[in-house]
Amino acid sequence: MDFKNYNPPALKSLIPVLENVPSDLLPWIAEKHIKYLDDRIHKIVKLTDYLANCDPVERERKEFIAFIENWTKKDNADLLDYTKEYQGRYTSIRNKVESQCETIMKNASIWNSNDTLKNFWKDFAYVNEVDSLFGMFLTSGRWYVNAMLPVVKTLIYTTLPNDLKGNERNETSYLVARRVITPRYTTVPKGYNHSCERRFANSFIPMLQYYDRKLLFLFEILSKYNYFPSMTLNDLVTDIIYNKKEYSNVLMQGIYPPFAWHEFIASQKPRKESLTFEAAKKRLEKNLDENYRQDFETALGLLDVFKEYELNYNNYNYKGKFGLVSKVFYYKTYQRIRDDKKEEFLNAILLDGFYEALEIINNNLI
Repeated sequence: MDFKNYNPPALKSLIPVLENVPSDLLPWIAEKHIKYLDDRIHKIVKLTDYLANCDPVERERKEFIAFIENWTKKDNADLLDYTKEYQGRYTSIRNKVESQCETIMKNASIWNSNDTLKNFWKDFAYVNEVDSLFGMFLTSGRWYVNAMLPVVKTLIYTTLPNDLKGNERNETSYLVARRVITPRYTTVPKGYNHSCERRFANSFIPMLQYYDRKLLFLFEILSKYNYFPSMTLNDLVTDIIYNKKEYSNVLMQGIYPPFAWHEFIASQKPRKESLTFEAAKKRLEKNLDENYRQDFETALGLLDVFKEYELNYNNYNYKGKFGLVSKVFYYKTYQRIRDDKKEEFLNAILLDGFYEALEIINNNLI
């Protein structure tokens, strides 16, 4: 079966975007974006707690959780239908983000008055807070659900011991999926069979390792570019400004190399050979009940699809277009904020505190 029709929208070249960003602003953008990425690691607890309790998107958050949870609990769920519905949701919010990026880069009227800017920021905060839910539900085990839970649950269902049947098989596969993917939010009943969990986790880890390496494809791409020990982030920014053609391959994939600065440095070091998909699959299917072969193959194909969504989200939001356009927007907004509130605004927005930033904007524009 060809699963490509279920993939996320392809990323577009960044070259046209860069042509509309002032060159003298790019060093500032790169510096602030790397700080943003570092803070997402070092302040992840604060970030997730903020998003988990953000009142303006409470309804959307609860509905999204229920959507994934209901599909995960279903017995014999149609994973293709689930993925199609997820694709529609993902594409819808991406289109809204893209529309706002277009407005930021091409519609000067949003800067005509403070009221106009505030109104746009209100919409911007809402859309991107909802978009952040997609990011957390794709990439974090720190949340109550993960978008790939229904897929993982089916993989478990097809590989459980054949003496587990009916409701018991469905309930066990649900609990094991929650324990493996979202352990922080999972409690198990008395008598829960931990051996099923251990058996699946041991066979599933190689597959996760395979996809972890696949998600780090930037290492391979960036290793082809020149690097010298004294090189700085600003050197890379400048090199791209004057040698854009040399970087066209990665830019056309929707990735801005300075946003992958840490990967750029690490790419110069030798790396171990990655596990092949075939080897990982062999480990996973060793416990397969052949009666469920078709369900297993479908789930495995859709696991690849959801990892494509994770890669797509990371590259668009953290390594590509949204990182560029949003920093242009933040910089121009920063210039309109009272001096004594500028740093507070940056601290809020560089940790995706969209509504915290909005409150500062609403009360402190000059």
